[in-house]
Amino acid sequence: MPVIKVELWEGFNEETKREWAKELTKVTVERLNVPLDKVTVILHENPLSNWSQAGTVATDPNFLEKSRRTEYQKA
Repeated sequence: MPVIKVELWEGFNEETKREWAKELTKVTVERLNVPLDKVTVILHENPLSNWSQAGTVATDPNFLEKSRRTEYQKA
């Protein structure tokens, strides 16, 4: 039965994660017509230092700007 694996940054509070898992489960039951007790949600939290986008690690002070680049720029 469905196993939903979610990769996310660490730091979300327990209530947010609980509600998100609940909503993921609900929509899965409704869309796939599976029993509630057959849906598993796994939230895997990653430290920002283990997350990179567009070649920039998320701990970089300019991460938001740098992670939206569409072309590689030499230093």
